[in-house]
Amino acid sequence: MNEKDTTEKTSPLASSVLSRIENEKVLPCSKWRFRAVEYGIWLFWALTVALGALSVAVMFFVSSHARFALFEATHHTTTDFVLETLPFLWMFVFGVMAVLAYINFRHTKRGYRYQVHHILLSSILFSVIGGVVLHIFGVGGYIDGQFGKSMPTYSSMEKLETRLWQDPADGRLVGTFMTMDETDTLYIFTDKEGAEWHIETAELRKRDKDLLSSGKLVRVLGTTTDALRQRFYACGVFPWMYEKGVSVAVMKEDRANFLERMYEHMEAKEEIAALEEETYGENGPMPFKKGKCAELAAVRRMPVKAQ
Repeated sequence: MNEKDTTEKTSPLASSVLSRIENEKVLPCSKWRFRAVEYGIWLFWALTVALGALSVAVMFFVSSHARFALFEATHHTTTDFVLETLPFLWMFVFGVMAVLAYINFRHTKRGYRYQVHHILLSSILFSVIGGVVLHIFGVGGYIDGQFGKSMPTYSSMEKLETRLWQDPADGRLVGTFMTMDETDTLYIFTDKEGAEWHIETAELRKRDKDLLSSGKLVRVLGTTTDALRQRFYACGVFPWMYEKGVSVAVMKEDRANFLERMYEHMEAKEEIAALEEETYGENGPMPFKKGKCAELAAVRRMPVKAQ
């Protein structure tokens, strides 16, 4: 068969491809180069899935602490609390990594065979499973803490909690016990900013006092009675939740203890009001001074218990 016959039998598509190869001066590449590119794409896909898993681990860590937070003491509404604690940065990172994982998978040798939603769902699934495993081993909390220490602009959960609870004007302190007076009712307490506070403990239970005097970092809920003399009236003491090894069970117990204390103060207020009305009548003088803890904003925010 001569050259003329061959040319005549060449299809238009083949002619177009040959013409393009000739015009663009395309040169053949070795097989190992194609494999290197393929492996590189798979490696980058795995990296994006891994970064997505890290972001999921941090989100699990944040949600775990937020779920058992004492948000009635720090926020007016649940919505305010959720908006302040949502890990928007990690949600954004997760979304970007999911898109990049899809793009990389699509460029693999057989990626074109799969539908878009299959690729996205599989990438997200791998990231979520990896994130759960990393969270179980404490990686999410570690990353959140390290970012908070090394990046001043990053608001870790520990930074957020410190900012919310180190607010004497709003009735919250974070710090450690120093000493107490001879009456066992006034404790000297150093807060996170190094200021010394005289903590009045008239309405604290023994468990609260034991925790307050333990020397551990604690959160104290109450009200500032004298800012100039650094006097603080305590209504509840709760452990700091950002030490190593804090389990979900411990956070759950802390949350239950907080609710119990707030409802105790609520019931005390109702009992005092009932006693005043019974003794002096509806319009009579009310000499009984209500407990300071019954007037806390956190107590007023508690939903009424179902009868």
